[in-house]
Amino acid sequence: MTVQTKAWAAQCLLTLVAMIAGCAKSDAVNRVEVRGTVTFDGMPLESGSIVLTPDEATTGPSVGGPIQAGKFHLPAAEGPAAGKYTVMIQASRRTGRQVEAGKGAREPTAIVDEYEIFIPAKYNSKTELAAKIGPKSGELNFDLKADEK
Repeated sequence: MTVQTKAWAAQCLLTLVAMIAGCAKSDAVNRVEVRGTVTFDGMPLESGSIVLTPDEATTGPSVGGPIQAGKFHLPAAEGPAAGKYTVMIQASRRTGRQVEAGKGAREPTAIVDEYEIFIPAKYNSKTELAAKIGPKSGELNFDLKADEK
């Protein structure tokens, strides 16, 4: 599987999880609207996804959605319940190189843009991000930084 395919698959998986969680609207959970911003090294994150997973003491489903131009919005019908959450933010970008599509692609030898997952693991697969959601609409802002080399 190529880097581009892996990045795309990871992005799709997070978005799918968020969409499935958001479809459970009639679950009798008192959800709230949440919106916010995500920057990476001081600049708005062009596109990505955000997923909020409740901590053990929080009753409610995982929720999430897309990030576009550094902003996200989870309407009350699809938002989280009040409580504490672990936050995962995922994004990929073009590297500027082109590579063969690789095994599993419709045309394995086709030349395609290469993508990389550039958000450090401490914000997604090994997230250190957390958020507390109150009983009313809220705003969450995340200023992510690249790992120091």
